[in-house]
Amino acid sequence: MQNDPQLQNNSLNEWLKILGKGMVTIPKAWRDELNLQAGDVVRATKKGNKVIIETTAATNPVPYRVFSDKEIDSFLAEDTIPTELAKKITSLAKTRT
Repeated sequence: MQNDPQLQNNSLNEWLKILGKGMVTIPKAWRDELNLQAGDVVRATKKGNKVIIETTAATNPVPYRVFSDKEIDSFLAEDTIPTELAKKITSLAKTRT
């Protein structure tokens, strides 16, 4: 069976297994060839029954940013409902149920 050309992998074709949470591992040879590192962002596009994964070129940066814990805490603080308003909303919700 190892001589069956349909079962042999080559540089353009691999059989990949879908793991938990839909994860797929990109073969190491491909990651090396494409210079992909852990944490890099790639773009996935669904076309019919195909999924195309594209790397991002250095000249085409991705609109992606990692925020620090401090920044996230700041965003959450800005997005918090004032205590008195939260009490009023809770009270109104209880009277309507």
